[in-house]
Amino acid sequence: MIQGKLKADATIREEIKQEFIRKVSDLVATINEIAAVVREGAKQDIIVVIDDLDKLDLGVVRQVYQEHIKALFLPNFRIILTTPISALRDVSLAATVETETNNQVVFMPVTKLFKRGESRNADAVAMAEPAARLKEILAKRLGSELIEPETLDRLVAYSGGVLRELIRIANECCRICLRLVRRNPEAAIKINAEVFEEAINKLRIDFDTRLGTTDYEMLMATYRDFKPADPKAQGFLDLLHGLYVLEYRNAVLWYDIHPIVLELLKQRDDFPRE
Repeated sequence: MIQGKLKADATIREEIKQEFIRKVSDLVATINEIAAVVREGAKQDIIVVIDDLDKLDLGVVRQVYQEHIKALFLPNFRIILTTPISALRDVSLAATVETETNNQVVFMPVTKLFKRGESRNADAVAMAEPAARLKEILAKRLGSELIEPETLDRLVAYSGGVLRELIRIANECCRICLRLVRRNPEAAIKINAEVFEEAINKLRIDFDTRLGTTDYEMLMATYRDFKPADPKAQGFLDLLHGLYVLEYRNAVLWYDIHPIVLELLKQRDDFPRE
């Protein structure tokens, strides 16, 4: 009920903001009182997950973690916060986060569907175990009966192993299917190849509209060398933050291009061809 009111009623959010904006200690005391009641009633410890901070602009992320990180950890219960991988390329910010969290930063790696460079082969097949894991996640979210098996394989591959992108592509497919259902309520609609292509085309255009010449140059260099010329360059951090570039971790750190963005690169005259 509380969550619903906070989402729907901007007035309540503004009242809370004005009440506590300069009285963080009062806010924390109130939160701790609520937590104590919840803990007593549930007879369990509390874990609070503050999600989606990884989707904020880098400037906002820096402000949140550098200026307010002490306040974030004042409540008397476990808190899990997300942060974009690109923010931890900032030496000062990374040091602050590691210090204040007692070095309890956990990297959530991108699922490696292919070994380095294998995804570029025309006949590449995703590794069975990681692909199955992503399919299982999607089946719980969507239902395997609503998507054709071959389309499911393609959806997983186009995610690049990023859970957020897996869900984003699936959501776009669902929007298209919902539109088809509204047009023809009696039809048996599934996510098929045609729906998938329409969704990918929409996302491809979204990616393309935000890219400039310099961005394409950095993407091309990253594609060629599996790493950027300068991993600390702000332009590269923006591409990493926007998931144009994906970071993979093995014994060494390497990067690759988002599968949808790779299609844009392949359309360029300077794309290397065998």
